[in-house]
Amino acid sequence: MNQIISRFQANKLIIYSAVLAFFGFIDSLYLTISHYKNITPPCSIQGCDAVLTSAYAAIGPIPVALLGVIFYVAVVIICLMIIIEGKKALLKLFYFTVLIGFFFSVVFFLIQFSILKSFCQYCILSEVISLGLLALSLLKFREDKAK
Repeated sequence: MNQIISRFQANKLIIYSAVLAFFGFIDSLYLTISHYKNITPPCSIQGCDAVLTSAYAAIGPIPVALLGVIFYVAVVIICLMIIIEGKKALLKLFYFTVLIGFFFSVVFFLIQFSILKSFCQYCILSEVISLGLLALSLLKFREDKAK
């Protein structure tokens, strides 16, 4: 029992990351389902329709939201593998995956800001979650470096 508790304490930032990535998964899944149902989800800010129906909302036949689903599922799986297996080598994959996801979030934010001049609250939520994952990964990196 003590071993399980110590493993969870050693990986609390990874657990937080898994939970945050799960929320990102829900957000991206909602947008993906909306895309395939050909509906625009209700939005409390102006611009969701412009963003979600723009040429930038899909890469070929693949909606960007589906890429978000894949990214967040990958982060959750990597986090669970780190917690269960306890292998430090998986941390490198975690850091790399989060960094790539954050990079794409910045690109998509800049497209909304610079080109579309419209924002989607669901997209912004995903970008904030990606930023949170980056922050947690940096904290984990710093924590491990100090050991």
